[in-house]
Amino acid sequence: MKKTMMKGLSAAVVAGMIMLASCNKSNDNPLSVTDTQNVNSESVSASQSNEASDLTNSVMDNVTDTQLAQARMEWTIDLSGKDGRLKGATITINGTGTKDDPTGTITIDFGSGTTGADGITRSGQIVITYSGKRFQEGSTRSISFNNYSRNKISLTGTILVTVTSVDSTTTVGTWVITHSHTTPQALTFTFADNSTATRTATYTSVWTIVWTNLRQYTLTHKKGGTANGTTRKGASYNMSITSDIVYSAACVFTGYYFPQSGAKTLSVTNAGSSSPNIYTFTFGSGSSTSCTNTVTIAYNGKTKTITISGDGN
Repeated sequence: MKKTMMKGLSAAVVAGMIMLASCNKSNDNPLSVTDTQNVNSESVSASQSNEASDLTNSVMDNVTDTQLAQARMEWTIDLSGKDGRLKGATITINGTGTKDDPTGTITIDFGSGTTGADGITRSGQIVITYSGKRFQEGSTRSISFNNYSRNKISLTGTILVTVTSVDSTTTVGTWVITHSHTTPQALTFTFADNSTATRTATYTSVWTIVWTNLRQYTLTHKKGGTANGTTRKGASYNMSITSDIVYSAACVFTGYYFPQSGAKTLSVTNAGSSSPNIYTFTFGSGSSTSCTNTVTIAYNGKTKTITISGDGN
């Protein structure tokens, strides 16, 4: 495999975990306060879980095969220079397998709280249990949490990651990776006011890398990915990716960490209601060179285009 396909990719993944910017109710805004809460709750749940998964991508990409494979030896490393989100974190690798079949655990420890270069404060631990050579077909990761929180939003549960397909030529590399957090490992998010949201999800991501220029990649969350759970207000929701959600390197490296095309549908049934509210999201301009951080939401026969933020707060 070519040397580390994930460099710089983490920002794109995190970016895709949207959080809606505030939008006031107006005559041309179809979203009420409740609607905004519904949409935001699903968005922040996606942001929290996807970023946690992405942090493990960054760590796996920046450790060596020797560190992952060497049993009976514990490595403590500093990756803050590779990924600013890991500033202040202690990363410990405990390999238990062999060179041909590496297994073990990696603990990302943010202690009682450290603020990364992105301005986000994280505390507690993310624990990766890995099996198989990193980013090789059939390799797996189980991601769990020990008193972990991000900007005072705590996260419990388990995320399972599996590399299902690898296709690498001398010019292009493509990886298909499935992500799932399903019952009984469903994720729970606890907020500062002790309200909670839950999420289960299954989706597939495809990375296509141009070896001669690692900044020429695309990241695609494939059509058919789904999630469901409950919002902070007790409403139940279902999300479905209805058109491939695509991130472009051309935009990622200019600071636009948002999807440039794609769509998803969010169905929310509020407590006490028998029928769901249906929201449709359409991302970006669809151009790989014209970068934007907007999303158009259609609801109840009306549409509203708003600016989105990737801070997940």
